[in-house]
Amino acid sequence: LNVVLNFPRGLQVFAGVRDALLASLLELVLSAALLFAGLQVRGWSNRWRQSYCALLGIGVVGALVTLSYRALAAALGIPALATTLDLAVFLWLLLAMAHVLRHTFDIPLPFAILVTFAYTMLLLGLVAQWFAPGLAPAASA
Repeated sequence: LNVVLNFPRGLQVFAGVRDALLASLLELVLSAALLFAGLQVRGWSNRWRQSYCALLGIGVVGALVTLSYRALAAALGIPALATTLDLAVFLWLLLAMAHVLRHTFDIPLPFAILVTFAYTMLLLGLVAQWFAPGLAPAASA
């Protein structure tokens, strides 16, 4: 459901269906692997399923909210509203993910926010480098 609902958003960003699907799958695999690795290190691998489902649920809710206000903004003819709301929803999703990580790893919220931000930057960097190389900074020689 997460991939299905986030796929239309990926099509707005990427040139082709293949890249949009691969970027969504990369997000799923990377988040699952890093969450599992972190829980293994803490000795709490039994928390993985519940935590991963919570993170996927956040993605589903975020996609539903985003698709709803984008459709409304398009119907009203005010696409600038959707752009403004994109930032607010992005920040809200980061905070929701941090909240899940806070409870999953039993860490303070500020540290969970830092971890969530670092993960998001890693994911965006990988997606930019692999699927939109024109957006990634060039490597210096």
